[in-house]
Amino acid sequence: MENVIARSIFSEATGFIRRGGFAWTCNPYVGCTFGCTYCYAMFLPQNRKPKLDWGKWFVAKANAVALAQKHASKLAGQSVYMSSVTDPYLPAEKSIRLTRGIIEALLPHQPRLLIQTRGPLVERDIDLLKQFRHLRIHFSIPTDDDAIRSAFEPHAPPLDERWRVLNQLQAHKLPIGLCVTPMLPLANPDQFAQRLIQFQPNLLVLQDFHDSQGRWGADTGPIAKEQLLRYPKLSDTYRSLLTQLQAKRKVYEGQAGFFPP
Repeated sequence: MENVIARSIFSEATGFIRRGGFAWTCNPYVGCTFGCTYCYAMFLPQNRKPKLDWGKWFVAKANAVALAQKHASKLAGQSVYMSSVTDPYLPAEKSIRLTRGIIEALLPHQPRLLIQTRGPLVERDIDLLKQFRHLRIHFSIPTDDDAIRSAFEPHAPPLDERWRVLNQLQAHKLPIGLCVTPMLPLANPDQFAQRLIQFQPNLLVLQDFHDSQGRWGADTGPIAKEQLLRYPKLSDTYRSLLTQLQAKRKVYEGQAGFFPP
């Protein structure tokens, strides 16, 4: 872990986030300890460390809460994506509490807030999140098999823990975007489809897992590319899952599913 003194905590949105309609992004941290082997963030300019070290480090913006308290008023009613280059609910957030402090600073100004996470710690902040008038929590469930999850997301939370927290969020009537993004290999696609349908998220987003062959600034990591070779028919599984889901409900694909609440 490193600490830095940041110049700002709210940045003007860029790329697909801006195209989706967001005005601002907010990243309490740089880097991520969940270590997802496919994460696009390891290729962004903010990451100046070796790609193979992704998941082994993170940087905390030590003055993030003070910055949020100072500048949150300019975000009143505007759309905010939290977070674009990290997960706001890394395990370290439990004690550092930057994300919670930022949310507390934003609350009086009621921005249109989207939280993007795979971290069960989001459950801690239900008391704050339920006070936002325009909120959606995008939660990542990319597979149905914890062995596959462990291979592609070695330090990320187990799937059972994620589903437990999703049920808690839903019980508190918080709007949920369930993100199968990117879709990892599946053990039982039909059963997974039924679980997604029965959960009835406010928004369901699917994205296929593909190698961009270096054509984009945000790529897929080398370990993930090697792992993908074991699943040559993954694109077929994706199309089948998408078809099953579309027969029952509205499904957004890829970037189309990321827009303000």
